[in-house]
Amino acid sequence: MSSFGFTFLSRKALGQAEQMMFGANAGVRDEVGFLIVHQRYSDHLFPGTSVLHTRLRYALLIPWLYQSLRAKRPIPKDFAQAFIDIEHRLTGRLQFGDDGGEPDGVIGGEVYPRAISQPPAYVYWTALAKWGLIGTRPDGRPWSRPDMARLLTAGSKRSMHDDDGKPFETAAWPITGLIDPPIEWDSDGKLTLEMSAKEKEFLACKLRAVRSPSDPSEPSLLSKLVGQPLDDIVHCWGDEILGLAGKDASRLKRAGQAAALSAIGRAIYAALVESLKEVRDKRPQDDLHRKDLGEVVEDWGSQAAALDFAQFHDDVGILPAPVESALRETLAWVRSRKKDPTALLNVYARAEYSRKGDRARLANSQFGVDRRLEWQGEKHGFAEPLHYRWGNIKRLLRDLEGVA
Repeated sequence: MSSFGFTFLSRKALGQAEQMMFGANAGVRDEVGFLIVHQRYSDHLFPGTSVLHTRLRYALLIPWLYQSLRAKRPIPKDFAQAFIDIEHRLTGRLQFGDDGGEPDGVIGGEVYPRAISQPPAYVYWTALAKWGLIGTRPDGRPWSRPDMARLLTAGSKRSMHDDDGKPFETAAWPITGLIDPPIEWDSDGKLTLEMSAKEKEFLACKLRAVRSPSDPSEPSLLSKLVGQPLDDIVHCWGDEILGLAGKDASRLKRAGQAAALSAIGRAIYAALVESLKEVRDKRPQDDLHRKDLGEVVEDWGSQAAALDFAQFHDDVGILPAPVESALRETLAWVRSRKKDPTALLNVYARAEYSRKGDRARLANSQFGVDRRLEWQGEKHGFAEPLHYRWGNIKRLLRDLEGVA
């Protein structure tokens, strides 16, 4: 299968993937920087998770692939390519069809046998480290996927080097204490993403051990949700979750307030683009997003106005200055109860330009005119609050609902 190129994608690429999924899930793109808030709260509340996650059993399937490759005889000449091949075959075994497979959540299943740029190991790699399924390097840092490929070849070469070009000291294999795969693992038959009782118990134990990123003595919110019924809970900052959050309750409440503020900010952005296209560019527009702004403020204004910005800033850390300014001035605008967002045009234009350059729609330039000409209000999604990966969290933990 030499046609399947081996690509290790960076943290930046993962962020870009989250940006794409963030836009798809919420109906709009991240025009002025609210995704930063989304990522930072999400990473704290739900360590290791991603908007690319589907089903929880992948957290076992990927380590099992590495274990199988480690035991493979004869020893592969190229472990990196060998992993691509067995991971690709796994997708085929999971793909749903008349002969079985999994109908829900197979990564790459819709396009198989074509290769995908974000295969399961890429999607779940951070989770495997954060959830304790793959150990850390001797220096305490997580193993990278290139490092894992090098570890697998360590038996056939005298000198191995890590991503930084430094030689490996003798390192223990980082996957230990893993439960055995099912009997059908070594066959060529179909698999599903449903877990056995033993697998559920094992992963529940792992997830319940995930600690808070800011205080390792405290459990994470993710760990507290294991086994809980979550399907009917619309937002992760709802009263049901606040009641489980313990010391994270105040932070979670602020996350909800920041989500509300971001919904208003997204509505402001769309209303400003719509207004500029009509007034400055002389192109009549339906009053879609300007009307929606009023409805969004009515729905979310009270919650957004309650945000303590200083404590919010402590939660999320340093923000790019243009993004922080946009958030601060949006909060002030909400509290002022004004209706017209025109006063926010300059701060939103600066925030957008800082992220998009000449692709910015709010720019007072020919580039801005051109971008607004391309913009279609009816195709620009209506604003919603940040979701903090809640749909993904519920889907992952649904497989553990009711586990003791």
